[in-house]
Amino acid sequence: MNTTVLRALVRSLLPLALVLAPSVGRADGDPSGPRDRLQRSADRAVAEGHLAEARDMWLQLWQLEPSEMAACNVGQLSFRIGDMPRAAEFLTACLERTPAPADAGTRERYQSRALDLARAKQAVGALTFAVPRGAELSVDGRPVGRASLGRTVFVAPGSHRVRAAIGKVAKETTVEVRAGEAREVVLDLAVPADIGPPAARVKPGAPAPRPPTPVEPAAGPSPGLVVLGTLASAGCVTLGAVQLARSGEHERRFNDLLERNHGGYRIAGLELQRAQRAYSAMELAEERAAVALTAGALLAAGTLIYAFYPRSRGPRLTAMGTRLHLEATW
Repeated sequence: MNTTVLRALVRSLLPLALVLAPSVGRADGDPSGPRDRLQRSADRAVAEGHLAEARDMWLQLWQLEPSEMAACNVGQLSFRIGDMPRAAEFLTACLERTPAPADAGTRERYQSRALDLARAKQAVGALTFAVPRGAELSVDGRPVGRASLGRTVFVAPGSHRVRAAIGKVAKETTVEVRAGEAREVVLDLAVPADIGPPAARVKPGAPAPRPPTPVEPAAGPSPGLVVLGTLASAGCVTLGAVQLARSGEHERRFNDLLERNHGGYRIAGLELQRAQRAYSAMELAEERAAVALTAGALLAAGTLIYAFYPRSRGPRLTAMGTRLHLEATW
């Protein structure tokens, strides 16, 4: 009797179970959403060796949500497929979003990403922009954002077309950049102002302006200043050359460490710290060399201008009504 009742109950509940089963499956699948499905597809593409396809999927995930995981995966996959400009861009974003390492595992992962970023930066050029705020920027026809960007745009070595536009006013220039070089692109979109002071207005009945008071012409260049400028310029150039030599030494040390550790892919521990110190010292020496050489060039140019620029007349002080106007030839 009990068996008969149980069989009848099963037969009555079976159709209900068949109806509910598909809806339960759909309910279980919905919480994942397209983002999780895209991430699983990207992981599967990596496992199958389709790195470029996986990188493009992580780019889509980055557009959906600019997270640390998306930035790190795009950067590392771009580095592995040789897309160094994008590797430098996203590894920079990855490290900016990564919190301070809390244990040895996260510290080693962070240092590995930092080393990949350093190697990627050596293979690309870096562009920053000095343009009016709000200008729309593009490089080789690809929009990169609106000024002020607050970030560096990494490009492949070579010639690139940079354009800035505000409304209907636009300017364009071509920039040549080498691997490991940083360039600032300056584009002035301001409307040029009229040159020269406005004409003096004389009210009726006002006294006429007094004629300019002649002043003795300026003396010739001071030999002491010329010698001082020459010595300062030579000192800056010498300091820049010394810093360039030090930068070369640190770069050779950095490259030797990478070669000893299979191109940097297996570097860790003490060797990794040495590589990081060598790279930091190389960058510091390059920055000091750039500052010293620039200062030397400016001092040399200023000294030449001071020594050879013609002096036709000295300063003139002109009284015009209640105002004074000073002109000087240097």
